[in-house]
Amino acid sequence: MNKASQTLVWDWPIRAFHWLLVAAFSVLIFTGKSDEDYFQWHFYAGYIMSALIIARVLYGFFGSKYARFSEFVKGPISVLQYAKSLLSSMKSPTKGDKHAGHNPIGALMVVLLIVLLSAQWISGLFSSDEVFWYGPFYESASDDTLETMAYIHHTLPDIMLYLVAIHIAAVLFHELKLGERLVRAMITGRKSTAELVDGTDSASTPRIATIICLGLSLAWLAWLISLPI
Repeated sequence: MNKASQTLVWDWPIRAFHWLLVAAFSVLIFTGKSDEDYFQWHFYAGYIMSALIIARVLYGFFGSKYARFSEFVKGPISVLQYAKSLLSSMKSPTKGDKHAGHNPIGALMVVLLIVLLSAQWISGLFSSDEVFWYGPFYESASDDTLETMAYIHHTLPDIMLYLVAIHIAAVLFHELKLGERLVRAMITGRKSTAELVDGTDSASTPRIATIICLGLSLAWLAWLISLPI
């Protein structure tokens, strides 16, 4: 398939965020659940994830068309309508609604993961192994706050693993049942023009907004790394 028959949907900042977040989350799960002492690297991976989330939230307001929350976050009626179309598509794949960006249910998953991942890295800043490593905000919080943050930080990973499993299953459903090449789209950024509704515009990366989003997230990351743990 040549590029003339494809439409750019996911520009490079979105694709970079997605795969870097996959890598950071994988490192966090491994270092957090390992019996070995990887606590320092766990902190650094968490710092990287926090910068990625900040960049994505900013890009959700000022980024390319299909990256903006206003473009893909829909109300409950749209979600229900899309759910009905999915049920229809299970009988006839050609009846499923096609979306250039995230579909309404996928949008819910994106928002939910951003919220939970944010709760995870924020609570991590107050966490400690109670031996050698202490989060940068550990000493500034009350005992009640530390207890709450510890509970959140140790509870959320298993929940997010279930959500990731659901996310992967949904991608496989779209790939195998509906014929939507979502994995390829997240690698190349392009979707087949024939799969999209007429009038779908190609994404365009806003240079200034990208620089600002990256600059602020990297400044945050640099500040966190400078703090003692």
